[in-house]
This record gives sequence, C-alpha cells and structure tokens, in this order.
Amino acid sequence: MDHTQYTTNGAERKPGTHLTMEDRGAIQAMKKLGHSNRAIARYLHCAPSTISNELKRGTPPRTGSRGRAPGYSAKRGDAVYKENRKNSHKPHRIDKCTSFVQWVVTQVRTEKWSIDACVGYARKNKLFPEEKMVCTKTLYNEVWGGNLSLNILELPEAIKRKKHHKSPVKRKKVYGTSIDERPEIVDSRTEEAPLGSVIPL
Repeated sequence: MDHTQYTTNGAERKPGTHLTMEDRGAIQAMKKLGHSNRAIARYLHCAPSTISNELKRGTPPRTGSRGRAPGYSAKRGDAVYKENRKNSHKPHRIDKCTSFVQWVVTQVRTEKWSIDACVGYARKNKLFPEEKMVCTKTLYNEVWGGNLSLNILELPEAIKRKKHHKSPVKRKKVYGTSIDERPEIVDSRTEEAPLGSVIPL
C-alpha cells in the first residue's frame, strides 16, 4: 500500500551512501505502518532495490509454516551488514607471505638489515618462492600503515623513503629580452639613432 500523502522528507542522501542505523530504524517503522518499498525509498532518497535488499538482509528466515511471518529488524539488518562488510575487505598481500614477512622482521631486528637488503638477499638466494614474497615498496607501505610488526624507529631508512610533496616552483613571466643580454653598444651610447626615431631621456 503506497501512501502518497506521506509528506515527511528524509535527509538528503549522496549517491552511493550506505544505509545507517537511523535509516534502518525508519525502514522498520515505516514497514510496520504499511508503507511500500517505493515510498520508503523516496523518503530515504535511495533506490527501491536498496530497500528490498535491506529487508531481505534484516528479516530472519521463517522456521515453520504456522504463525506470523517474521518481520524486518533494524538491529538484525545492521548486524548482517557489518558482518558482510568485515568479510568484503581486500586481504593484505602480506597475509599470503607470512613466512617471508616473519623472516624480514627477524633480519631487521637481529641483523639490523634494511628492508631493501632483506628483499634483495632473499630473491638472489631464492629463499622463498616468488609468489610468496612481496616487493620492498609493499613492505614499506605496510610498515607505514601499521600492518607490520616493525616500528618506524627500527627502520631509519623508512623516513628517507617517505614522500614529501614539494611546493610548486613559481615561474616568472618573461617580458622581452633581459637587460643583461642587451648589446654593449647600448651602454656606450655612441651609435646614432635612426632619423625620426625617439630617443628616451
């Protein structure tokens, strides 16, 4: 049942924005009042398919043929959403190279090697399969991201590798020939000016 007289306006939503717990609460309340998916979508400024998917996400499966069908729960929808997000993150490459990464950490701490030296030595001596290793840049990125069990203070060369944005060089506009490049005869003032020309004072 679509209540076209429903005039309450929801907050403006940017494209691609995910539903919040407040949005899910509004969905639960409006569903109980009998509003259609399209009416809820208009209120939340999102696609009707977003509402449909959220209702599936937050509605528990029916366990029997008797009794009332379970309704949508905002709390359940939010919990399922967060669990799905947790499993959707792209895994770090170092997660597949645990043996190599642990060897690098050991060499840095016990032998005081740099990360560059570790990667170079491991590749030269083929200590690990190539697919079980990562490059120097990846290791430094993981260190700066806090995903490697190494402290920045243990890697003095990491500070040097950190990129610093240089301020843009302002280019001066060139108006004609520089005064330093004028002919010497101009300084001597011995050449007569052509007839009719104006000599500056």
